[in-house]
Amino acid sequence: MQEEIIDYFRNPALLFYVTLMLTVCVVNSSHQVGDVVETEFHAYRLQQYEISGNMYGSKNHRVSYEAVSLGSRALRRTMVTTWRELLTHDVDDMWAYSTGAVLVFIPDNIDELNDIDRKAFLDLEAKLLEVKTDLAVYVAPYNDDAASILNDVNTRAEKAPSAVQHLLQSLSGNTISITSSDQLPELTDAYKPLNIVGRLSSGDRASLTIAFVAHYDTASAIPGISPGADSNGSGVVALLELLAVLSKFYDSPSTRPPYNLLFMWTAGGKLNYQGTRHWIDEFQKGIEGGDFLDSGLNRKDDRIDLAICIESIGRKTDGLYMHAGKTPADNSAAAQLFRRLSTIAPKKKIELVTKKISLTTASSWEHEKFNIKRMPAVTLSTLASPTDPARNSILDLPSTLDEEELIENVRLIAEAVLGYILGLPETGPSSDARIKSEVSMLSKDAVDKQRVHHFIRQFASRPRPIGDKRATESVTANLASAAAGYGQVFKSAVTINDAKVFGITQNRLVAERVKPAVFELVIAAGVIGYLSVFYYITTHSQKTVEGVVAAIRKSIF
Repeated sequence: MQEEIIDYFRNPALLFYVTLMLTVCVVNSSHQVGDVVETEFHAYRLQQYEISGNMYGSKNHRVSYEAVSLGSRALRRTMVTTWRELLTHDVDDMWAYSTGAVLVFIPDNIDELNDIDRKAFLDLEAKLLEVKTDLAVYVAPYNDDAASILNDVNTRAEKAPSAVQHLLQSLSGNTISITSSDQLPELTDAYKPLNIVGRLSSGDRASLTIAFVAHYDTASAIPGISPGADSNGSGVVALLELLAVLSKFYDSPSTRPPYNLLFMWTAGGKLNYQGTRHWIDEFQKGIEGGDFLDSGLNRKDDRIDLAICIESIGRKTDGLYMHAGKTPADNSAAAQLFRRLSTIAPKKKIELVTKKISLTTASSWEHEKFNIKRMPAVTLSTLASPTDPARNSILDLPSTLDEEELIENVRLIAEAVLGYILGLPETGPSSDARIKSEVSMLSKDAVDKQRVHHFIRQFASRPRPIGDKRATESVTANLASAAAGYGQVFKSAVTINDAKVFGITQNRLVAERVKPAVFELVIAAGVIGYLSVFYYITTHSQKTVEGVVAAIRKSIF
């Protein structure tokens, strides 16, 4: 019996089995030490686009780093902070010292910000719009999970203010690891958003054409959560309602005006008006294809008398501005439109704003693309300046729209255009001063409130960034369907030139409480040392076992 026991311990297989089991237990325990808790949440990426070879925004969208507080100077980490805390730091300094990612939590309902906070938020947006970084930058709504993540990160930072303490804590405490799911595909080079064009024809090949233009995409520092209700949801809605109102005059030859009308919803407005540029290029090509080009043009017969671009006309302001490259000539269509607007709404301030067009920088307004090609065009807006922060803000929400103001402006534009294309006197229906009747070409309910409200819900309440292929395809399909009820509709795929659009406007992030990477390295070093001892023992096992057996025999016998 004693000999059998001695032979059992002399067998190297026993030593190998025991060593292997210990190794598995040590490695497995390194994964179970941390209190693993997963939280998955939706996050929205900082803008990314390229114009004229210049890249703007965040160049990366992948995240797989340990979470640290804003004041940390650690490499390959995800800085986690709130928008208020970010305001107290130098944003440029943050991009310079951090290599990894940044996650910023913003209010879950930014509609509830007070005036002071809204101004501070706009200031932060202005800084983010100028960012050019290799970091993956995301924002996410603040909620209970966000509070838990921030609390863990800040508590960890307070306990380990120095690098040595941080290292020691990495060996003894848990940390938050944030990882992106990266399930959404990036945009391919073949991606081409659509222009949607509606057309009302006079039936006369010699007729001039009035074009209404509005870009349908939205943009901000964080395009994935920017509904762009006013810029340019109000413009999209205005064109649809103008099409619905004016189409009634084209139903019968007896009331049909001697002008063609085009209604153009263009792509890439926030990308230097790519859709408008594409449409103008098609227009100047002249005759190709069938009777109508994809752009809605009738061969070479169409001549643009005036392009009326509409942007941001849905907020209550002190008036309506007509933006132009220069003061229009007295007999031009733009000048006549301006005078008619002033006549129809004498109590509303109608102001002409001229701005010299730059050929070396991105266009400020959509009409500039027409002016560059020597085509008459103006922009109507309630904004006095193209640099107004409301044009590219997350705060441009449906709640900020004034539906009554939007309806009033749509009616005003429709009245002015109708007076012009029907050749009515600019001063009104009568030159007799004793006649005080309103200058009205439309019935009281011609601009339908319920229809406008429906259009706002459908086209001005959701983000429509050009980098979101699914959202872009959805809005263009809905626009084409809505416009088809009032006139001919054409679709034109837009080729983007001198610019590049990127996808991944949003992502799913996973926050997981685990042991940090340093701890794993220590465990790995221990395992390597342990295996080294195991290798030494196995290579010298025979001699060692023989010595042990000899000692046992000596003690027994």
